[in-house]
Formats: sequence, C-alpha cells, structure tokens
Amino acid sequence: MSFRQAKRFGQIGVCSALALTLGGLYVQTAHNETLVDYKSKFPPIVTDVEKPPARKDLLEKLGKPISSPAENFSARDATSKFDLIIVGGGATGTGAALDATLRGLNVLLVEKNDFASGTSSKSTKMAHGGVRYLEKAIFQLSKAQLDLVIEALNERASILNNAPHLAHCLPIAIPVYKYWQMPYFYAGCLLYDLFAGSQNLRFSYMMTKNRLLDKHPQLDPEGLVGGLVYHDGLFNDSRMNVTLALTAIHNGATVLNYMEVKQILKNEEGKSKGVRVVDAETNNEYLVAADAIISATGPYSDALLSMDESPSGLPDPEILKHPKMVVPSGGVHIVLPEWYCARDMGLLDASTSDGRVMFFLPWQGKVLAGTTDVPLDKIPENPVATEVEINDILKELQHYVKFEVKREDVLSAWCGVRPLVRDPKKVHAGNINSTQGLVRNHLIYHSPNGLITISGGKWTTYREMAEEVINEVIKDTPEFQTKHLKPCSTRNHKLVGAVNYDDSLSARLAQLYKLTDKMAIHLASNYGDRAAMIIGMFKDPQNAEPLGLTNPPTYANFDHPFTRAELRYSMTYEYARRPLDFLARRCRLAFLDSKMALQCVDEVADIMAEEYGWSKELKKQYIDEAVHYIEHMGLEPNADPYGKL
Repeated sequence: MSFRQAKRFGQIGVCSALALTLGGLYVQTAHNETLVDYKSKFPPIVTDVEKPPARKDLLEKLGKPISSPAENFSARDATSKFDLIIVGGGATGTGAALDATLRGLNVLLVEKNDFASGTSSKSTKMAHGGVRYLEKAIFQLSKAQLDLVIEALNERASILNNAPHLAHCLPIAIPVYKYWQMPYFYAGCLLYDLFAGSQNLRFSYMMTKNRLLDKHPQLDPEGLVGGLVYHDGLFNDSRMNVTLALTAIHNGATVLNYMEVKQILKNEEGKSKGVRVVDAETNNEYLVAADAIISATGPYSDALLSMDESPSGLPDPEILKHPKMVVPSGGVHIVLPEWYCARDMGLLDASTSDGRVMFFLPWQGKVLAGTTDVPLDKIPENPVATEVEINDILKELQHYVKFEVKREDVLSAWCGVRPLVRDPKKVHAGNINSTQGLVRNHLIYHSPNGLITISGGKWTTYREMAEEVINEVIKDTPEFQTKHLKPCSTRNHKLVGAVNYDDSLSARLAQLYKLTDKMAIHLASNYGDRAAMIIGMFKDPQNAEPLGLTNPPTYANFDHPFTRAELRYSMTYEYARRPLDFLARRCRLAFLDSKMALQCVDEVADIMAEEYGWSKELKKQYIDEAVHYIEHMGLEPNADPYGKL
C-alpha cells in the first residue's frame, strides 16, 4: 500500500469513526428524547386521595333520628328532604344515583344490605350483547330481540370505556364438532361484529383443530373440527357496583348501605313522598322526604310496590311468596381451578343438552362456569346453588374436557335471582302464576301513588336503564320542572379508579414497588389508579401479610393476592362494614375459593372489630353471618335454592 493510499484510507477511517460517533450520539439523543416523551404520556401514579365522607357524616344528612318509633308517620314528619330517594344499591340503583347526581339532583340512595349483595354480585361477569339473543332474533325474525342485542352492544362499549380497570375484552372460542356448524357459527359471529358497528371490540375468526387445542389443551380432541372465536367484555361485577356507589358519592350523592326502608311516607293526598329507614348498625330510625322515589330493588320490587299501594305505607309481609311484578328464576354459577380453561380465552358451549348456552370463562385467576335457569316459586332471601344444578354444569363441561371432571374441584358455587318482569296491572288473583305480560328487557312502572319502579334487564344495560328511569322521573315530577338540570352524561363518565388508569399501570407498579406480577395485576385490575394507595400501606409489614396465612405457611396460602392492606383500604374508602362485605364483594375471595374464605373469617373480623369497636356479641354475630353464607357457597350440599340443607 502506497503512502497516498494509506493516507486516504486513514482519512476514510477517521471520517467513518466520526460519522459513527455522531450517528451514535444522534441515535442516543433521539432515543433519550423518545423515552422522555414516552414517560410524559404516563398518567401519574396516585398515592393519596381525599377520603370519602365517613358513614356518620352521611347519616347526618338524614337529620336527627326519631325518638319514638311508630307506624303512623307521614311525609310532613320528615326531618330532612332530598330531591330524589333511590331504594336499592345494586347496579341499576347505584347507576341511577350517579346519573341523577351528575344532572344536578340532590340524591339519597339506601340499601338494605351491602352494595351488590344480591343479584348484582352473582352474574356471569360478562358485558355482552348476547349471542343467543342474536340467534333468536334471526330465526324468530324478532326485531325486539335484535334491539336487545344492539342496545347491549352499545352499553358494552360504555362499560369498557368508563371502567377499563374492571372490564376488558375477552376472546371466546366456540368448539365445533360438526363441519356444517363451522359456516353457521361463523356467519353468526360476523353478524355480531356487524351489529356492534364502530364499537366492535375485535373481529371474529376461525381456528383450526390444532390451533384450538394449542390454546385449550384440556379439550377433548375426538371429533373436534375446529372453532370460532368472537369477542365480548368480562368484568368484576360487585367491584363495578361498589365503584358506581363511590363515584356517586364523589359527585355529591348520599349513599348508604345497611339502611332498610320500613315504610313509605305519604303526603295528604296519599302520594309516596318519603321513607322511614332504619340503620341496621344502630337501630336508629330516620324520616326522610323527597319529591320522587325510585325502587331499584330487582327481585324484591314487589315489596316496595306493596308499601306504595298501602295507605299506611307498610309492606305486605307475604308479598314475596306471591309476587305480582317479578317472575323469579335462579341462575347458578360455579368456580373451578385454572386448568379447566385457557388463561386468556373463554369457551362457549352452544349446544347443551337442554338448549341453553353455557360459558366457561377465565376470571380472577380461576374458571367461571354457568349458568342454569330454574324457575322459583317465591323470592328467596339468600338463594343458594343446589347440588343438582352444580352437577348439571359439571356434566356439560365433561362433554368438552378430556380428563375427569370432579365435584371436589368446585371451589365455590352460588345462585343469583334473575327477575323477569311483567306489568303488575295485568296480574290478579286468577293469573298470579301466568307469564302474561312478561317483558324480555327491563320495565319502568309508574304506580298510581307515585313510586317509580325499574326492574328486569341485565348488568350490561344498567347505565341505559338508569338513564331511562331518571328521564322518566324528571319528566313526571313537577318539582323538577323549575330546576336547571343537565342532560345525562354517564355514557362517557369515568368511574373512580379509571381517571389515571392505563394498561401499563400493573407493569409500572411492579417495577416501582418491586411487586410480583400477580400482585401488581390484581391491584391494578381491581382498584385502577387507587392501587398505589393500598401498596403504600405495605410500609407496615403486618398490612403486607396475606390473609389466611397459617403457621407454618403453606403454598395454598399464597394462591390468592389478598392482604390486610386491602381489607383496611376497603373499610376506609369503600364502606365495607362486615366481614362478608370484604370477603364476598370487595376482594371476591368467597366467590373464588369458599374454603379459603372460610379460613379468613376470624382474621377479618378481628381487624374490623378493632377498627369499628364492636362488642364481643356483635363480632360473633357478624362471624356467624359470614360463616353461614360462605358454607352455602358449594361447601355444603344444598337441597333447594331457598337455603335449606
């Protein structure tokens, strides 16, 4: 190599090195800028929020308790007044309280037990349009059924948008065992997507036999042709219900659990214009007036109707044995270990032996299976799952699973009362058992004395039901005509926990606080942007301990990510008042593993008793209540749905 060539080569080398250096600096700078910009897009991690009003502060809004309980009270005896009273703390009641409050009404909601203590905690956990309704709409040429599907698909989008931490999109596979079913099911899935329109979650698709077995290795491959996959929403029903109540309170509503309506107060014209309510914790009674009253008591709607019909405002004690408005049926669900279904895809049994649709869904780390549909003669106070219904679900599952389905695999089981509703004006003594006048959707009934009842429907459409009943109340209440009320705004109103939530929250919590994936995902997906507040309580080592921890600890104790901190948070921020409130409706342990929940009852009661200052007698009462409830969640063989063993 000549000197000139070497010099030229050296120049090229220097230039190349300089270019690489400058290029590297540029890339690094651009990369850093990208990271800075990316980080700026994260919502903040919330470590502190203002505590909601304490229960005693909410009770003060009801005025002074009456000193001499009696039954001859009227609306003029009331010591406080609201624009609107809502009776019932389920999905529709709390949804209506939020809607009315956002419009500018002064709202009181009272619930006899805990929020979501009835049907609203015992659903299939799906925000869905209902593929079975679509099939009926097509084959029965029913516009009404089609309207139900389209309505629910629209509301599904609202649930996923307003509470993204509690609801998410879930693919659901339909195993196909006959070749002709493949195009049939696929056409149905495509129509489902079509009617969802711009709010469609994902497009449906076909799966080969091998791909389906890769995703669901538990499936029996014999005769399997392939599968269809469509998409729906999956959510945590009781936590959604509690969050609706919290959001209503956050916006100014007065919302109280464990407040039972004993009497509807009448004015001089005999119209329903208030309630006499009893605080279950103190036995104090309050007289509260209102311009309008809504009953959102679901299966128990007839009890409020009987109060409204009675001149004294007192209930018919036998009404739930022969309801006029509600035609009840029981729906049973069971929970199984995670190996019964894929972790990120559900299954739909579209061809059960009795023609029903059966779901098998991954939910909260377990598998949810159901449901049944059994007519009930009366409204049970606490419906339970019978052994017959549990075994019916297991038998259907055995058609698909290649290993033995065992009864001892059932971790929990429960029964919810689904209220089909009919117009009470069309029911009399001669046709009390008739299905005449049944509506497939929900019903808003205006009684002659002014009570407005909303009943029927399903979880997915709670928001629209709430909007409709508030529209009706505003239209029919003269006192509201002079108020400058806002239009409904709940379609896009973020619920508590959703404002600063995004899909990266669980990863950021795990990274920042050195959590396990399971704990980070659990807290983010159940508490949203409030999750870090629970983690902050871990600074006290006792709060970081798992509930039900035995000495010596076993692996089973760490199967659930529920801690003492979560319990303390639920008491301070979510109005959990009894052990069952937390174990069944705040953390869902009773619904996921009733045996483990039973082991936690005493520990939870100890912590709550210390916080609330319970007497030994009251603590024992609440422990017995929780034990009795949980024992009937698949641990004891129930003979009938009314709770008898």
